[in-house]
Amino acid sequence: MADDEETPNTFQVNDTCKSSIEASVFLHYSLIPSVVIILILACLEKRTKRFWFDDKYPICPRRCGLLLPMDSDDSISNRWSLGFAYGATANKIMFLFEKEFFPEGLPEWAKVFWILLMAFEVGISSYPFFVCLLTKNEVVGAILGFLYTAAWAVITILDIVECPAEDAVGKYSGIILMWPSVLFLFLLLGRFLFNFVKAVRNSSVYNQNEKNSFTEEHQLQYVQQLLRKPVLGNPQKNWFQRKLYQWDPYFKFPSRIISTIIVMFLCLYMFVMTEYIVVNLILKLLKAFLQDLRTNIPASENESWIQSIEEFIHIFEGIWIATTVIAFATCIGYAFNILVCYRKQIKLLRAGKKHLLVSESMKVSSSQCVVALSKFISFQVAYIMWGYLIMHLVQWSFGMIFTYILILPMIRGEWMELLNKWGTVILTFVIVLVIKKIQVLLGARFFLQPKMSPSDSQKPLALDNRRVFINFSYFLFFHSVVVGLTSCLMRLFRSIILGAWLVGRIDRAVMPKGFEQCDAGYTVWIGMLFLDHYHTNPILVCFCQILCDKLKEKTLFADSYSAVCKPLDPVPRVSSKARTRWFLLYTLLNNPSVQKIRKLKPLSYSAD
Repeated sequence: MADDEETPNTFQVNDTCKSSIEASVFLHYSLIPSVVIILILACLEKRTKRFWFDDKYPICPRRCGLLLPMDSDDSISNRWSLGFAYGATANKIMFLFEKEFFPEGLPEWAKVFWILLMAFEVGISSYPFFVCLLTKNEVVGAILGFLYTAAWAVITILDIVECPAEDAVGKYSGIILMWPSVLFLFLLLGRFLFNFVKAVRNSSVYNQNEKNSFTEEHQLQYVQQLLRKPVLGNPQKNWFQRKLYQWDPYFKFPSRIISTIIVMFLCLYMFVMTEYIVVNLILKLLKAFLQDLRTNIPASENESWIQSIEEFIHIFEGIWIATTVIAFATCIGYAFNILVCYRKQIKLLRAGKKHLLVSESMKVSSSQCVVALSKFISFQVAYIMWGYLIMHLVQWSFGMIFTYILILPMIRGEWMELLNKWGTVILTFVIVLVIKKIQVLLGARFFLQPKMSPSDSQKPLALDNRRVFINFSYFLFFHSVVVGLTSCLMRLFRSIILGAWLVGRIDRAVMPKGFEQCDAGYTVWIGMLFLDHYHTNPILVCFCQILCDKLKEKTLFADSYSAVCKPLDPVPRVSSKARTRWFLLYTLLNNPSVQKIRKLKPLSYSAD
């Protein structure tokens, strides 16, 4: 009876411990310091263009510039810092997937606008993390960014530490879910501290080390490598370089890709941990409910079906844990595969092999590419989480079916019943596979001409024994009609499995060839690749840098020449009509033969 009294209280939420402030509530209050930081940095930012109010208010000339939360030129100097900033906002991104922030009584049609408003609020709250890293006023940006990040770190730690074991979802779930965000907040604090020390050592409020060149070092090395004479022979590669990844010194991933990988890892980790905690809580409730049934119902009445429920819970838990590990490992592999595919496909575009990447039927406009660059990070994070969930559910479903159909009968020793039930199906499937293999072997053995050279890997596509082949095709027609039904079902089954397995990848189209335009994720990926290629192509960037350097040299030469030489007398302005008539006269005098074939304008006489 003591156990019966303690069991119901096991899953009750203890309301005695309450946090002094929650991170979700502080999100609303953080808008005030966030807006203040944005206004301070905007007032210190200088604009390149002048406007009418600059002359009207000469005290602050060309101030109140537009801030940049991300590198506009995909510079690699701040890519890890921006990755830390994205990692610090991962918990806020997960907040957008919850439904608790909808106010009561809100109509369904208004929820879309409420989500947009909340996304804008999260963006404003996270804006100082990024602009304080990229502002030209490094001292001010480092101080404000450090204080703002420290405030978020303190609030997040207090939200976790004050009630670590009191949670409706599970014990210590806050620590399990939020420690990555706290880690990246501290990394961001270290980055702001480093920026402050570097700016103070330079003894400058503004960043005087601004680059005169917009080309990166790896881009220059890439162009120099293209101009060198190619090395004959293939270099030796180890197993890791041949099978997994080979480092390229002439290629650097932009900050957008690094930030995407970091946010994917953090959001996927929090999503998987939340799912595991919720499922574990449900299993505990089921076990407690089953224990109550066992104690309240006589043993003679509940023995059979309670054992079945216990067996189901045990199988459910084991398969769920196994499929969680498999699905999570697959999504981690997808994250690393993004790096490989991005580098490979960007290199294809640089080499002019666009046809190997995109089919001719797929058209991506310039406006779609611009929008795709903005959507890429959010689409990839959302797709990887939905892909994990769908993949996990499909794997768990097939695992449960496979266990109840094959594994459990084998464990219970029901071999004959299993053989009678599934033996015919399995035998039919094996026979069909054997017949298909025999058809291929017959086609290679009797209906193809011999190899032209012993070193050839396969026979040439040239028919032999044509009469026998025609009879073989005739009788195979009737057999293939019957087998085609099974083949169609297998095609549908494979499409479902591959579609569920690849839904988290946007670098590969889920739709068939010719319908890639219907895949929104793949369209975003291709548009992002095109825009990156057109703006970061090393050959184009280096060419533009050469033109800019030549223009600067001409400008400096003209300025130095004008400083030494006296200015020439102003030349009187000549009309374009007079200049054209002069060129016409000059041409006609030097080319008498042209005068004969020249069409004269008819003269108009007056009435007088």
